[in-house]
Amino acid sequence: MKRLQIILLLFYINIFFGQQVNIAEFASIKSKYFSNEIYAETYFPKNVDKSGNTDYTDLLQKAVDENTKIIFPNYPVLISDKGINFRSNQYILFQPNSKLIFKSSSKGGYEIIKMNNINNVKAYFVNIEGDKYHHLSSEGEWGHGVLIKSSSNIMLYKPMISKCWGDGIYIGQETSVPQNITVNGGLINDNRRNGISVISGIDITLKNITISNTKGHNPQSGIDIEPNNGKNRLTNIVLNNITTKNNAVHGIIISTGNLNGSTQPISITINNHHDYNSAIALGLGVTRNNLNYIQPLSGKIIISNSNYTFPGKAFIRNYKGKKSNIDLSFQNMNFKRSNAAGTSAKLSAVSLPLNQFLSDFKQNLDSDVK
Repeated sequence: MKRLQIILLLFYINIFFGQQVNIAEFASIKSKYFSNEIYAETYFPKNVDKSGNTDYTDLLQKAVDENTKIIFPNYPVLISDKGINFRSNQYILFQPNSKLIFKSSSKGGYEIIKMNNINNVKAYFVNIEGDKYHHLSSEGEWGHGVLIKSSSNIMLYKPMISKCWGDGIYIGQETSVPQNITVNGGLINDNRRNGISVISGIDITLKNITISNTKGHNPQSGIDIEPNNGKNRLTNIVLNNITTKNNAVHGIIISTGNLNGSTQPISITINNHHDYNSAIALGLGVTRNNLNYIQPLSGKIIISNSNYTFPGKAFIRNYKGKKSNIDLSFQNMNFKRSNAAGTSAKLSAVSLPLNQFLSDFKQNLDSDVK
């Protein structure tokens, strides 16, 4: 019992103190990428409110509209449900004390930062706090911290996104398939629907990220890879060095059934995934029974070098669906149970079709993904 208490204490220390911007790293990035920059606060009034209680959405948007390299104010700024729209070919830098605080909204869907049909954007240390605990209605599930839709060559470096009504980050498709999207580092904590949703994309890389405490509205997962329809693509989706902690349903869920076999083969790689105390460390809802498939879904899913500890329900859950042609491979998987004996098991270099289960799988015919 004492050992478990120590682990939980270390977990919360990591959550609350892992959010700080490294000052030396900030200075290095500022020096390297932000010559001829504009400080957004030059657009604000002289008697600016630095408490985060005054709505400066329009003034901040004007700064973003008129400049290529923008440094956000070094204090919290209140943002309405208009959100802030980034443009193509921009560099955005949040300072150590920068934060966008979302003003309470009754809308079921919004984006605090929107990157829609744009290209070539790098944003450093984005810091967002949503309205999960003071939303003005019970409607919807799509209040997102950062929305990236039909865009290309986008990089988020060490974002800190918390308490959003929907997802911390949403990567999806409106017209073209998003391409070359990277999220490197950061903490995505206490969001209501998902930490990160990957709906469609080519060359999507998520790495070195901690995603924790996702809870409130299904799927309630750290990372949810879930296309909306057969027009979406999942090509070279790479998750590397991901830590998921205490998410209400899944650490990571792969739910590709909506592709219905009409798309090109999928390719998903998960390496060095560590999950602690999520209900289910890894969920596999690769196909669904209730869809008419044009042909069996094909492609490959490779999961390697991953460690799952103290799951609430199961290490890995494979949800019932139609037969597919997916090549599913597990390599070097380590499981540690939460019982008093601390039983552990190791799975190495195993490849199996989706209709087979390892001894550590727990089958449940009713999906947790709504």
